[in-house]
Amino acid sequence: DWAETTQPEEARQLVGGDGGPLQRSLFAPQYEADFNKAEREVAVYLDGEKALKWWHRNVARKQYGLQGWRRGRVYPDFIFAVNGDGRPSRLVVLETKGDQLAGNLDTEYKRKLLELLTAHFAWEDAIPAGMLEVAQAQGKSVHCELVLMSEWKTRLPRLLEEKDA
Repeated sequence: DWAETTQPEEARQLVGGDGGPLQRSLFAPQYEADFNKAEREVAVYLDGEKALKWWHRNVARKQYGLQGWRRGRVYPDFIFAVNGDGRPSRLVVLETKGDQLAGNLDTEYKRKLLELLTAHFAWEDAIPAGMLEVAQAQGKSVHCELVLMSEWKTRLPRLLEEKDA
């Protein structure tokens, strides 16, 4: 029903590619200042995709985190649900990184963690956490991906279309 923000009421809202309000964000409104330039581009792209049921911009250290084998959680940038279109629908956990971070140890750790989660996630073994249920287990898969910002325009369409992107 609501999401916490530090933005004042008169802050500029993020708008879709058509200039109107965002339609598929889990929470509205979304404020421009809560996104960097690259994240705004990804959010507007996701919001305009018909294959998407919903998307959510995850706030680091305040919302959904993944615990890997290192100390500290990984807070993916976006979580979104893709319509099944005759196939099982999918939840996608997306971490974006600037190109300058490609190949560094932290980026490679996050990439390996997301690959491991994608390969081994099973709804029957999942333990619910928190109070917001955004998807039901039946017929859904989970895909986790790390995408460099220079690649998002070619990688995101595949994540929306392919069963096992």
